[in-house]
Amino acid sequence: MSQLDALQQATERLDAAVDQLETFLRQVFADAEDGVSVAELKEQLRFLSDERDRLLLDLDAEKNRVRRLKAANEEVSDRLEALMETLKDLMPAVPG
Repeated sequence: MSQLDALQQATERLDAAVDQLETFLRQVFADAEDGVSVAELKEQLRFLSDERDRLLLDLDAEKNRVRRLKAANEEVSDRLEALMETLKDLMPAVPG
């Protein structure tokens, strides 16, 4: 899974969680006179907090992955440069 795909999925999950919260809050305000229980509110809040925590972990993992990929990219680039210099030194001068 690419970094952009993972970040896109995390963003979509966050959007879905926010949409779910908005829907739930609309229902709470609509049902206010019916006496929505505090337990239901706490359960929904717990669910959304858990989802937020999972999203933060996913985001941190992707940030770490990006850092590792950048470091690997730099190392490969440095090695390729060194190889090109070595090959240039080994090639006989070609008359122009």
